Amino acid sequence: MKKRELILGMTVLCLSMAAGCSAAGTPQDAVTQQNEGADGKMSAQDDLHVTEEEAGAGSTGADSTGADGTNTGADGAAQSANQNGLPKEAEQIKDQTFDTELNSLGNVTFASYTTRTDAQPNGDAVFAILRGDEVVQILEGIEADNVRTDRRLESVAAVSFPDYNGDGIKDIITICNYEPLDGDEEKASEVRIYTGEADGHFTLARELSAETDSALAEKTIKSVLGFLGAPGSRTETSDSKAADGWQQAYIDCVSQQSADEVEGYNLIYLDDDAIPELVVIGSYEAAGCRIVSFCDGKIYQNQLNRLYFSYIEGGNLLCNSEGNMDCYYDLVYRLGKQGLESVAEGYYGAEDNSNVQYDASGEPVYYYEWNGTRMTKEEYAKALNSVYDMSRAKDGYEYGKTYTAEQVIQLLQGM
Repeated sequence: MKKRELILGMTVLCLSMAAGCSAAGTPQDAVTQQNEGADGKMSAQDDLHVTEEEAGAGSTGADSTGADGTNTGADGAAQSANQNGLPKEAEQIKDQTFDTELNSLGNVTFASYTTRTDAQPNGDAVFAILRGDEVVQILEGIEADNVRTDRRLESVAAVSFPDYNGDGIKDIITICNYEPLDGDEEKASEVRIYTGEADGHFTLARELSAETDSALAEKTIKSVLGFLGAPGSRTETSDSKAADGWQQAYIDCVSQQSADEVEGYNLIYLDDDAIPELVVIGSYEAAGCRIVSFCDGKIYQNQLNRLYFSYIEGGNLLCNSEGNMDCYYDLVYRLGKQGLESVAEGYYGAEDNSNVQYDASGEPVYYYEWNGTRMTKEEYAKALNSVYDMSRAKDGYEYGKTYTAEQVIQLLQGM
């Protein structure tokens, strides 16, 4: 009896131990179960390797995609990007998006985007080349993650597709306007130059972009191409000396100026040719500004009254709007073959500036005269705007952003 009980007890103990071993399994059994594919075969040995980041506490391993298509990383944070690589916050700028033909890419769309400020206040402009719904290339930005650290995008001012280096392949030039994050600084523009390659790829020429950006006080596509010495940016001529004549003529003019009388220089494009006009800015109001132009191998200089003037770029109109002591004027000019030519003129101010009269509201009583005809203030403004569209006018220069004699000579030598 005792012998039978002992045998039975040992049998039960063995069965219990076997059950416990089966429940625990072996490490290799667990790995095999985890790595077995749908076809019943083992996955590659590489599947057993786990990165240090994935092995961290609470890590979920590889990135996954949520139900809304948002890409989430190991920490669960949303990565704000569409499947095509464009930021989800990007909004296309319609008036700076163009259908064009770009080298080996053929017919494509060059698209400009801005970033919603509610999503990323300092997000920069994004430029992409599209073929239908396909994103062919997103052009490289200036800073990491396309977020600026010292400025905020205001607008994309210009886009162009020239062949600036004459290699037969189109390049891309963009100009963006920015508002500095430091409130003490002034608004600024920034040039980007993307060099085209034979395979259709575009590379940001960082050093050349920075050099061009720092050299130009006024940034337009025309001034950028002039600085780069792009083919076609100079007057077409078979005589190379004639093509370089205006640069040397301007350099000679600058060299003859008295440093005490000149505050600085600027280059503007008053008419629609490739030769800029040189602005000589006086060091005090009475010295005024001079507009130096070049035509038929000669330079012509026109003295403006006092310092302020504006102009319509490429529209061949300049307005000298100045005055003092209750005597003011708006003198409109165009550029002819021998310098500036008068288009229209207006004057306004006190009849007797030694005895200025005031109306009931305390405003000075002024007369207004346009091309010799007296009129009301409202009629004067309308007459001026009919000749000179003030909405298109640009300041002739920005104080503190002019060239020194050395800088403008260097600039001219490179054009």
